[in-house]
Amino acid sequence: MKTMLPHLALAALVLLPCALRAEDAPNPVLAPHTPDLVALQDDQLAPFKSDDILKARYTILYFSAGWCPDCRAFSPSLVRAYDAQPKGAARFEVLLISQDRTGKEMLQYMAGEKMKWPALAFDKVAGAADLKKFYSGRGIPCLTIIDQKGAVVLQSKSDKDAAQTLKQLQDLLASKT
Repeated sequence: MKTMLPHLALAALVLLPCALRAEDAPNPVLAPHTPDLVALQDDQLAPFKSDDILKARYTILYFSAGWCPDCRAFSPSLVRAYDAQPKGAARFEVLLISQDRTGKEMLQYMAGEKMKWPALAFDKVAGAADLKKFYSGRGIPCLTIIDQKGAVVLQSKSDKDAAQTLKQLQDLLASKT
């Protein structure tokens, strides 16, 4: 046992930093896309320069479009929930993955709904197959909530239950405070 103790101590010294780095690793789903994120700035889309989205406990992948009546009806609720978070202590982030037909439509939708969160640049959406796998395929709006490791925590099951999925996230957040 005495000869085993130094080996265990050495193993702990080697493995502990690796484990800590794994905890601090950026969200593996979102990290590859951070160079392609944009956000509203003075009624224009500008590069989004923040790592906050990678640090959020939960991120809502929001598949939505301005031409969709259900999306336009739901978006104000999501904006209110997002804006109600304490400044500097956001408990969830949102990433818009636009289903609009043009970049101009996406800009108009984001500006009209006052979306403060980032979006995947319109010209990058078609090539983002890794993000499309998070779409439920049952209409929009579609919310897929992922954790910091990229695992799906909640997902809307149709274009009619986005509000219920948002409420489930809010309940989950309330239970963790």
